[in-house]
Amino acid sequence: MATQSRLRVAFICDTLHTTAGGGVMSGEYVVERLQRDHDVVCLSADGEDALRPLRLPIRALREMHFVIAVPNRTRTLRALASADIVHLQLPFWLSFEVLKEARKLGLPVVAGFHFQPENALHNVGIHSSTLNELLYRFMVTHFYNRVDAVVCPTPFAEEKLRAHGLTTKSFVISNGVPPDVARATARAAPHVAHGSREPFFILAVGRLAYEKRQEVIVEAVRLSRHRDRIRLVLCGSGPCEAELKELALALPNGAEIGFVSRDELLSDLSRADLFVHASDVELEGMAVLEAMSAGLPALISDAPESAASAFALNDDFRFAAGDALALSRKIDALIDDPAKLEAARGEYRKRAHAFDFDASVRKLVEVYRWAIERREVVRAAE
Repeated sequence: MATQSRLRVAFICDTLHTTAGGGVMSGEYVVERLQRDHDVVCLSADGEDALRPLRLPIRALREMHFVIAVPNRTRTLRALASADIVHLQLPFWLSFEVLKEARKLGLPVVAGFHFQPENALHNVGIHSSTLNELLYRFMVTHFYNRVDAVVCPTPFAEEKLRAHGLTTKSFVISNGVPPDVARATARAAPHVAHGSREPFFILAVGRLAYEKRQEVIVEAVRLSRHRDRIRLVLCGSGPCEAELKELALALPNGAEIGFVSRDELLSDLSRADLFVHASDVELEGMAVLEAMSAGLPALISDAPESAASAFALNDDFRFAAGDALALSRKIDALIDDPAKLEAARGEYRKRAHAFDFDASVRKLVEVYRWAIERREVVRAAE
């Protein structure tokens, strides 16, 4: 890598500095890491030379602070002028327009798969398999099958696109564990198993959105035999925040629900006893990877549309999706067996080593170089 030339990367993502979801957060982390070794120009609705943001009149998206960037051809051409490779992070209006211009210029294009139609549909209250299929087919036909390479965070994500007609070359590269997690938790005081009279700290992290199913966690705590000693923290922001706070009034100790700073989140990851992930829809599950890296045992939903369930250590750390009673029983069993929880900490941390962030970025750069070489071959044959 050190002997290879610096790449000039045009990185396209509607927004790079919000907590709107894993695809956005991953994009921000990747750009920061790429800039150490390569020249990166970003085109987004925030940062330098920002595009005009379009805030859709949908409450769920507004409360998650997600915006769509309005394309601007002049700025697009400026970003592409000296690029070796174009990276499209999200399959929205901006990326479609940039793809069109990149194709005119003969530039190689790599696209990431970080958006499931299920996410958008569930957040506006639509549960239609037909519409979901149509959105997948549209994305694959008009976007992913028109780029040089597609980067998927998991084999599950890759198979989703293949099942809907993807013919483009694809690569599986994890989003990786953000490096600040490993650094912060390594500095934290060693975890000490709580005594029977101490609060048992359950943590969940993610957008407070319908498909994340945090209401199942709240109900499971209410049903738990140990509810009187459970401290529940739901970190995130989103359209379900008020509803979740209302539900949490039924808990003996209530719940701490809402957005926290990155430093507070890292502190929670290092001090919690159990991480619970109830999401129905997940292409990878960055929050789960962060918990694993922190050595925090993770109890994960077995939802069929979620790749995160594959991270569960075994069936003791997996529960039936959407089933609050089943989750409460798993929580109680783990609280009753602190030795199992402590043993799981080391096992989860070991598993997280396979998701090293720097390694993921190196693999991504290899994909960039592959796409550049492929485009050169195509040009030579024309």
